[in-house]
Amino acid sequence: MSIGKIVMIVLYAVLAGLAITQGETSAGIWALRLLWILAVVHAIETAVFFKLCKTAEGSLGGNLLSVFLFGVLHVKELKEAQGKN
Repeated sequence: MSIGKIVMIVLYAVLAGLAITQGETSAGIWALRLLWILAVVHAIETAVFFKLCKTAEGSLGGNLLSVFLFGVLHVKELKEAQGKN
């Protein structure tokens, strides 16, 4: 797993922790907003790169989930594996 993906997981964990523990405070509200924004952006990326995920090695579901979680970080790995830059 790349450093970028690890950073994304840590970011999600921090935002989720703030959203859960800070609830109605500004920090909690903004953390939840950022999580929603990231979810929407990554959902769009998943739709945009569906064809790439379909032609890539590995399971379609696994690739779609990875694009949803990591966005262009995973897309870059898929393109490198296929020899596309």
